[in-house]
Amino acid sequence: MRHVVPPGPGRDGGAAQVGAALLTVAGVLVALVVVYLLRWWLFAGLVSAVVIVGGTAAVVGWCVLVALYLRRTHEVLFGGGYPDDPLPGEGEDPAHRSYHGGPAWWDLRAVLSWSWAVAAPWSVFLLPHLLAHALVVGAYLASAWAVAGVLRLADSGLLLVRRIRMVCPGCFARLGYPAYLCVTCGRRHTSIRPGGRGLWRRACLCGTRLPTLLLLGAAGLDARCPHCDRGLEHRPGESREFVLPLFGGTGAGKTRLVTGMHLALAQAAERSPEASVEPVGEESVRRLRDCARTLAERTASTPPGREVRGLTVRVGAGGRTLLVQVFDAAGERFNRSATAEELAYLGKASTFVLVVDPLGIEAVWRSLSGRERTHLAGERSHTRDPELAYGAVRDEIRRQYRMLGRGRLTPRRRTRLAVVVTRGDLLRGTAVAPGEEDPRAWAERVLGLGNLLRDAGAHFGRVRVLVTSAVTDAAGRADPSLGALLRWLLAEEDEAFTAMLTSGETPGTGAGGPGRRTDPEPQYVEGAG
Repeated sequence: MRHVVPPGPGRDGGAAQVGAALLTVAGVLVALVVVYLLRWWLFAGLVSAVVIVGGTAAVVGWCVLVALYLRRTHEVLFGGGYPDDPLPGEGEDPAHRSYHGGPAWWDLRAVLSWSWAVAAPWSVFLLPHLLAHALVVGAYLASAWAVAGVLRLADSGLLLVRRIRMVCPGCFARLGYPAYLCVTCGRRHTSIRPGGRGLWRRACLCGTRLPTLLLLGAAGLDARCPHCDRGLEHRPGESREFVLPLFGGTGAGKTRLVTGMHLALAQAAERSPEASVEPVGEESVRRLRDCARTLAERTASTPPGREVRGLTVRVGAGGRTLLVQVFDAAGERFNRSATAEELAYLGKASTFVLVVDPLGIEAVWRSLSGRERTHLAGERSHTRDPELAYGAVRDEIRRQYRMLGRGRLTPRRRTRLAVVVTRGDLLRGTAVAPGEEDPRAWAERVLGLGNLLRDAGAHFGRVRVLVTSAVTDAAGRADPSLGALLRWLLAEEDEAFTAMLTSGETPGTGAGGPGRRTDPEPQYVEGAG
């Protein structure tokens, strides 16, 4: 009997492999035959199908990417999906950044970050859109900052043309631009000019919009000194400022002279149509209140320890406005160079007033008769030689000019000095009265100021000697010599102010001039202030 061996699994597997190989070879042969018979038509059709399918997929994918990019861009720019603005850091102004001050770049970065996170390497297909977006943002930023530069230049040009230089009457610092307080929340904005936080207007953190230019009304805001935080009630930047330092020995009559000058200005404004004189600030109002009554009384010397503050008066005439800042420091500050260095306002001025008390000069006092000395003994101040105060202040002015980069003091057109001899009314009728003599020649001959005046002529552009009387007559009118002094001081300002001081004035040129009393017992009494 024949034994039959059943086929094993290994054998069947080998046969299947052989069959598959034969079928593959047959299929390739058939394909080659078909290709040979149909030639390139079939190959071209296959390639075209692949290109069409792949191109369609690429276009659809690109359109989807673009649609998603546009949607995200819209969400960032208009839909509230933009990054939050960081709060101002320490030392920065409490105002929101304008779009060109940072948010434009932040929005672009947010879109780029999203594109990479979503599309990863496929975001390369968005490269033309991203480049166009970046170019638009760059052009906008360039335009915005150019506008900011033009606005700043126009604002600075306006200040330059109007010769406006701002000085703090408290710390005497030159102000490039004041700080301003928000009208709603009181936050302090140090740099309110056009920049990254606004062009024409800026938004405070409380939402209040503030003007950024003097042209747009920034001068009407509550201004503060950015250095000492003192309130600037005189609205700096709105009008030209005239800084006038007075210096001299103790009791020379500086305080009384300031009061008399204010009274002369106020009375001149009353005589002139459309003219006005207004004290600015509580201290100015307090110290200049009731000038006529103050001049009728004895004036005490300025206390040595009193802080020096500028007295600001706004003078208007002929459509022009001038802010006159008068600085009156105690005479003890001018005795030594060390204390004169504290008077930083000296470098901000170009016109100076040296106040000289003739009765305090020993040579003048000895020239009086015994009767005259007895009569004037209570009025004499014990000021030191005026050359001491003059020398200390002259050196300090030169030092501050050099520090401020204004060069040496010698150029003639830069500075002026008025040497004001006070108490002209008390000298009238005495042996040392100036009479009709030229004031400078009289000061050299009688007061012994020859060396001082020659030195002043070498260091100041113009020097003028004036004899004044800070007194009023029976009708309460200020002495004409004060008007003559003011006319010389304001001669380089607008002629409307000198015209205001001349309008309606009675003839007279000062102490001892025409139209003045010359009797030896005058009805005026000037104190030692």
